[in-house]
Amino acid sequence: MLYQILKLISLLATRVFFKSLQVKNKQNIPKKGALIVISNHPNTFMDPILIASQVYSPLYFMANASVFVSPFTKWLFEKLHMIPIQRKNDTNKEKYNNEQIFQRCFDHLKHQKAILIFPEGVSIRERRLQELKTGTARIALGAEAQNNFQLGTKILTVGLNYSQPDSFRSDVLINFDEVIYVKDYEKLYKEDPQKAVKALTEEMRKRLETHTIHTYSADEDYLGFQIDKVYGEQLDEEIELSKKEQEQTYLMNKGIIEAVRYFNEKQPERVQTFRKKIEKYITNLERLNLQDEVFKNKKKHKKSLFASSLGDLCFFVFLFPIFFWGWLNNFIPYWFPQRVAKSIVKWTDMEEYTAPVMMITGVIVFPFFYLIESFAVYWFFGVQIAFLYLITLAPAGFFALFYGTKWIKQRKKWRLWAIFTKRANLVANLVTQRKEIITDIETAKKEYFEAT
Repeated sequence: MLYQILKLISLLATRVFFKSLQVKNKQNIPKKGALIVISNHPNTFMDPILIASQVYSPLYFMANASVFVSPFTKWLFEKLHMIPIQRKNDTNKEKYNNEQIFQRCFDHLKHQKAILIFPEGVSIRERRLQELKTGTARIALGAEAQNNFQLGTKILTVGLNYSQPDSFRSDVLINFDEVIYVKDYEKLYKEDPQKAVKALTEEMRKRLETHTIHTYSADEDYLGFQIDKVYGEQLDEEIELSKKEQEQTYLMNKGIIEAVRYFNEKQPERVQTFRKKIEKYITNLERLNLQDEVFKNKKKHKKSLFASSLGDLCFFVFLFPIFFWGWLNNFIPYWFPQRVAKSIVKWTDMEEYTAPVMMITGVIVFPFFYLIESFAVYWFFGVQIAFLYLITLAPAGFFALFYGTKWIKQRKKWRLWAIFTKRANLVANLVTQRKEIITDIETAKKEYFEAT
């Protein structure tokens, strides 16, 4: 019962936390039967929350044994379907027998239950798949071997792709692949169990790489990210991409990484020259406290600077009361989760905790504050006014967030204009640098398409 309640809460919370949450190929999720779900692991607790909210069967989670530190946490995590697993580098005092843990997994699969495993064994915020541990394949094959390969165990691979893993109202794409049938490895397992484990692990790796943006190095990741930052919006316009089409954005970013990899192999000197050029441009932007977006021209909305600024000014002036109402009533519940997340990150030195801690804290804090505020209004003005007040809180909060984001962007534009009036040569230099970068990208794009 607790699991089902939390699953419903998680489904609602993720829909609020993310601006765009797109799920692809949900028809590939089995509705019943022995199942192992595997995924990349870039965002700690957020990853299992997202997957569990989409999978039909109740999931049992393989969790780091170090979190089972007290009788209460043991009880709680068992209620949440967590199974402790000991890693070689874990230093917690209590030792778990992994053979017994594996047997528990075998029993779960025997009873046609579903298990979630992150085979990388660690959560790292990089667009790079870490080496997969063989434990998942050993569990799948071991369970089938104990039951003469009659369980029908399937492995479902999931690709998680976040636009900004630590940000509220960012985007995420969840991509479910077709299942792997463990029985297909029966013959190989009977001939050579180790070879079967390696083959199954390799198949899982290939599928995860297919459904994630996978870079081979930090340099490759950095360059791909900066190209998307400078040129991504122009690509969006060329292919008439909607902001809601998260899958197409993912495919575009994946294509950028593949192009970077191609030129790294064919013309490494050219890539290094380009990297220095884009690094210089980004450094110059940072010195002036500017961002690249202020130089982007919206082809779809051609307005004069005066008309655009006048329209924005009217927006900010006339809608300020609504913003203030939303900000006043949502500031504390909005600020508090961020503060908690920063404290947790500082304590653990793991930025990967930012988003899940913010969301989990927000799930508790927002309803609590809304009820307290509504009760105060009820005390003074009665039930009807309190009800009307309550239903305005969330919409007003979202508008305040939209207004604040738009205001920050507008300030950046005004800052660019202020710099231009005082030091036009600096802005002109940045524009020239950006044009050279765009020209280089477009030339490389044409060559890449012709070659591939």
